[in-house]
Amino acid sequence: MRASKILRVVSALAILLAAGLMFGRAAGSEVSHDGSNPVVLTVSQTLDFQLVGSRAGAFAYYKIDYPGDGRVVSFELDSAPGDPGVMGAVGLNVYGPNGYLIGSARTSRTICDRKVFMWSDHTPLSWLVQVYNYLDGVPVSFHMIFGGLPPVDPTPTPAPVMQPSEAKPLSIGSGSLLGHRAGKYAFYTLELQPGQTMGLHLFCTPDNQYVTQGFGVNVWGPDGVQYVTNGSHDMRFVAEPFGEYVVQVYNYVHAINVTYVLTHD
Repeated sequence: MRASKILRVVSALAILLAAGLMFGRAAGSEVSHDGSNPVVLTVSQTLDFQLVGSRAGAFAYYKIDYPGDGRVVSFELDSAPGDPGVMGAVGLNVYGPNGYLIGSARTSRTICDRKVFMWSDHTPLSWLVQVYNYLDGVPVSFHMIFGGLPPVDPTPTPAPVMQPSEAKPLSIGSGSLLGHRAGKYAFYTLELQPGQTMGLHLFCTPDNQYVTQGFGVNVWGPDGVQYVTNGSHDMRFVAEPFGEYVVQVYNYVHAINVTYVLTHD
């Protein structure tokens, strides 16, 4: 009995050590434990996260809007530790509307600590992706590679058409924009002198390379010239004519809600 207890303790320590050695940056990516509020995936990307297991199951949830055009979408889920005892209790399920199971990831034939899910369909659906860990009290680190959706390709933004009442003088701008393929916008104004240098600073969440492909700032002068095009984070320009400059915050990242703060020098 005592030998059995010692063996269990040693096994648990080995599992924890393996997790720490293999995935040192496990907590870096976005993760949601709420199935009603999953992290939305819009383009191919890699995520690293950790789940401390439970007998009832510990879960991470993601969502994609599958376009239904027959494209193959794939998930590769690597686990650390990845021994057979662990692999039997961790994995990935994909659900459609009303909770029906589209499929589950299967162990790779070539990589023992990897599970793979690939699917193609002609029905546009929202998919709920569930990563799970049923190892009670054991932290497992996951490295998930998602692929198959095209990159964000925002259409060049036309000059804004708006009523003066839609724009606010910019001191500190803040808010949130729920992205759309056709674009969602917020407008601000700055009154500048000729030759005046202006710096704009955009802070947003989420903030990663996929969001910044479709979220940012444009600036037009009173002469119709665009002084900032697809700007992100820190922008600087020199005003030419005197007058009112229009600052446009845009979001083309479909179905992603981006919260932002915009300041200026």
